[in-house]
Amino acid sequence: MPRPRSKSREELIARAMPLFWRQGYHATSMDALVKATGVARGGIYADFEGKDGLFRACLEAYRQLVAGPAIALLHAEGAGIEAIRAYFDFFIAKHERNGMPGPGCFVANAMTEMAPHDAEIAEIVSAHNRALQMAFLQCLKNARGASAKLSNAELEELAEFLVTSSQGLWSYARSTKDIGSLRNFSQTLVRLLETRMR
Repeated sequence: MPRPRSKSREELIARAMPLFWRQGYHATSMDALVKATGVARGGIYADFEGKDGLFRACLEAYRQLVAGPAIALLHAEGAGIEAIRAYFDFFIAKHERNGMPGPGCFVANAMTEMAPHDAEIAEIVSAHNRALQMAFLQCLKNARGASAKLSNAELEELAEFLVTSSQGLWSYARSTKDIGSLRNFSQTLVRLLETRMR
């Protein structure tokens, strides 16, 4: 049965994304996708060549629509430590609105479930992490200003540390009901960062 004309490709992705985001690839069946999207198997195969293609499309859409606005905070003119704090606050607020335990980060979820076995997913995850690391690095360079206390190599290490901390935090968010623990982690991380940058 063909996909109804009222269901655009973007709408199909929007309805499938929460399912993949919360449940992961393997726990999400085609039957569940048909039910969630209102699109028959034939329509999903016509647009995405199956579950794999739909999952990749959802992951890319997540990067653009969900992670994109948070990363944009890091790209603001003159963004520094406060922008890094705002990045973490952005996702913590989203977890609070959605309820805890949260779904975590779709990219982090895919990184642990799919990337070790799927080269295409691994490249999407790597591209996301590289972009996030570069955004963190620019904030750190802005925060350093004219001070030469930390070298560029040290700032790069800190940026990589922030990416790892970020992905770890969102993974932890999937197993706790305490939103306060996410806030405490973020505050501690920013304090450590401020101390290191002095």
